[in-house]
Amino acid sequence: MTSYSGLVKQGHSGSALPDLPAFDIDAASEQSPEVEESAEDVLSIFRFPKGARPGTFLHTLFENVEFDQSMFSEEVAAMIRHQLLLENYDEAWVPVLQTLLSDVVSQSLNDEGMKLAHIDAAARLTEMEFVMPVSRLNATRVNSLIREHDALSAKAGELNFETASGMLKGFIDLVFCWQGKYYVLDWKSNYLGDSPSDYTEAALAEAMVDHRYDFQYQIYSLALHRFLKQRLPDYDPERHFGGVYYLFVRGIEADTRHGIFYTRPSIELLDGLDAMFTDGER
Repeated sequence: MTSYSGLVKQGHSGSALPDLPAFDIDAASEQSPEVEESAEDVLSIFRFPKGARPGTFLHTLFENVEFDQSMFSEEVAAMIRHQLLLENYDEAWVPVLQTLLSDVVSQSLNDEGMKLAHIDAAARLTEMEFVMPVSRLNATRVNSLIREHDALSAKAGELNFETASGMLKGFIDLVFCWQGKYYVLDWKSNYLGDSPSDYTEAALAEAMVDHRYDFQYQIYSLALHRFLKQRLPDYDPERHFGGVYYLFVRGIEADTRHGIFYTRPSIELLDGLDAMFTDGER
C-alpha cells in the first residue's frame, strides 16, 4: 500500500507521513514561533498558528459547516469555539475564523459566478476515499507523461520514487458537482505571507511546484475520472469533468483571484495515467 505522499517523499529528505482524512500533510514543515502571539494582539488569519495540526484544524472547520449558512451565526460560532477548545486555542480567534469561512464560501471561483455557497450538501462528497490498483508505476514514464501534458509539471523537478506495485490510497478533501460538472477541491493552509497580495496566481503556482501538488491533483483527477466512469452511464470527461481547485484559504480575498488555484488536466493526461496505473505502459 502506498500513497501520493509516500511516492513524493521518496525523493526528499524526511519520512513520509500517513495519508489520513483531513490531515494536512504538507503543512507539517511550517512551524509557528515557540511563543505564539495572542489572538487578542493580532486578529489576523496570517497570524493563526502554522503546521500540520493547525492546518488540519482549518480543514475540520470547512467540514463542519453548511456552505450556504451564515458563517456569522451563533451555531457556527459555537462550533468554532468547540473546535478551538479541543485544540487549546484562544477563543478570541472566533471572529477571524468566521470571516475566513465566509470569505472562502462566498468567493466566485470562476467567471460564471460559481461559489461554494451555491453548492448544497447533496452535491458534495467530503473526504472521498479511493484505493486504486497499481501494476508497475514507473517514475521515469510518469515524469515523461506529466511533463508533456502539464505545464506546471514541466517546471518541477523529477519524481524519484521506486517502481510501485500494489495499491495506492488517498483522500480527496472535497468532490462537488456544479451545473453537471464534477470538481476536485483541496483545502490548503500554507502560509505564503502576511497579505492576500502574497497569494497571487504566480505565488500559488510556485508553491504548487515546490510541494509537487501537481502530482497530487493528477492522482486525484484520475481517481475522480475512474469514479465517474463507474457511476455515470453516459460519462464523457469533456462534459462532466470540471477540473481541480486548490484553495489556499489564508489568502482568499473578495473580488480577486488571490488564493485560488485552478487547473483542468487534459484527457490525454488522464488516459495516460490510467494506462500506467493499469499495466505500467502509456
